[in-house]
Amino acid sequence: MNFPVKIIRYLENKPKYFLIGLGLLLVLILGFIDYIIPRDISVSIFYLIPICITTWFAGEKAGIVISIASTIAWFIANKTLEEAPSSSAIHYWNASVRLGFFLTVTYLLSELRSARQKEKTLARTDPTTGVANRQLFSELATLEIKRARRYGHPFTLAYIDVDDFKNINKYGSYQIGDRLLLTLAQTIKKTIRDTDILARIGGDEFALLLPGIGYETAHTVIARVQQQLVDTMDENKWPATFSIGAITFLNPPDSVDEIVEKADYLMYCIKNEGKNRIEHIIEQ
Repeated sequence: MNFPVKIIRYLENKPKYFLIGLGLLLVLILGFIDYIIPRDISVSIFYLIPICITTWFAGEKAGIVISIASTIAWFIANKTLEEAPSSSAIHYWNASVRLGFFLTVTYLLSELRSARQKEKTLARTDPTTGVANRQLFSELATLEIKRARRYGHPFTLAYIDVDDFKNINKYGSYQIGDRLLLTLAQTIKKTIRDTDILARIGGDEFALLLPGIGYETAHTVIARVQQQLVDTMDENKWPATFSIGAITFLNPPDSVDEIVEKADYLMYCIKNEGKNRIEHIIEQ
């Protein structure tokens, strides 16, 4: 890892008050340099360093604070060098122009950061339901597998499929289908813990990872999820049921694909035998 990347990682993990304090310190240093150097040498551009750092890592409001502080520092450093009272109005005007420039940079950088964050979020979440997509699920499940193998903790993977979902799209509409999927995801999220992981990994297929709990507790959670889903479908008068294949792993394999394939196969066995039920097994 090179030095700039280390700095970025370091700043990303710092609280806002630290970043604002760092920005103000840099402004003070620049203001002092601006004060002691000859007037015909401008260092205004360097005030963008604390402004950009604070805006990017601490947000737009923090960037505005540093922009104002930078303008004040420049104003004080150069005010003392005025040769005549008549230049006072010009000095105030120049300070206003600099503040406008600093605030414009702050706004543009904040918008760029916001767009970047949205892009990262969209790349890792399902746009229809707002839950994790397959890529993010794979990353999180990999971490859980490593944790489970290291500490000997069990975890359960439930593979949830909406029975006859194609008929809902065919005889209803794709808008109804999307509403159903969104409602399904919201219902499950309300039923599980914050530490549990829900992801949409197919058209109407969801994976639910329950870290750190054994068979009995996991079975209770999965049964509650299915019942909540059935109740929600009845409330909305949607003719949907759910087939759920679940496996509690006591000694999981190394591969996320392998645990997903096992739960997926179990779910398809249910669909071939009549659908609308839970099959939950333990794998040693």
